[in-house]
Amino acid sequence: MVRDEARKYSFQLRIPEPVKVTTLAPTGSIAKLPGTTEGGHPIMYGYYIRRIRSSTIDPDRRAQVEGYREQGYNILPDPQAANTVVVEIPSKESVVERVEEVGRPADLVESADELTLEQLLAFQEMLQTEYADNAVSFTASIDPAKYTPQDVAETILQFAGKLKGTTIFPEQGYELAPYERISEQDYQDWIFITGLSNVEGGIDEDCANGSCPIR
Repeated sequence: MVRDEARKYSFQLRIPEPVKVTTLAPTGSIAKLPGTTEGGHPIMYGYYIRRIRSSTIDPDRRAQVEGYREQGYNILPDPQAANTVVVEIPSKESVVERVEEVGRPADLVESADELTLEQLLAFQEMLQTEYADNAVSFTASIDPAKYTPQDVAETILQFAGKLKGTTIFPEQGYELAPYERISEQDYQDWIFITGLSNVEGGIDEDCANGSCPIR
């Protein structure tokens, strides 16, 4: 259908028909509106702690942080930055929530940590082969404890010539990282203790380098 529309539009404009018409672009914050990932990749975690950094100098930000504190959220000083605090928000991935809302089990949703690097890149290859004749935005998130640089290099070579490009993101752990995986039980315990819940989608592109900006 996309190809047909491109052909019709080109004919109306009396211009050459475009060679490439389908792509999966990195959507960034736009993906937050429908609660999807920012590209073709799966969700990173089903349940996680979302950490937001906020300045203690700006009065508006201080008031916002105090609002979080009054609700019962954990507030910690940022060990990497002066005049900054970190708000911890245990969260449930919105894709998991929607699946449960239609009566299906949550484990129907596979997150990146449940898939091998080869499986992730094979899925990108499928998107590249069957749909996109242009680039595919795709981030393969992996646990660096499970892969050596040689493992990653060998896996990439398997897909040489099949992918236009990909991003491999190692979950490099450091103190108070923007996202931290937790179990479903951890999340349920949080709800039981505080009465609070949070459902959100995907990973911010702003945090893709492992450090969310200070708001």
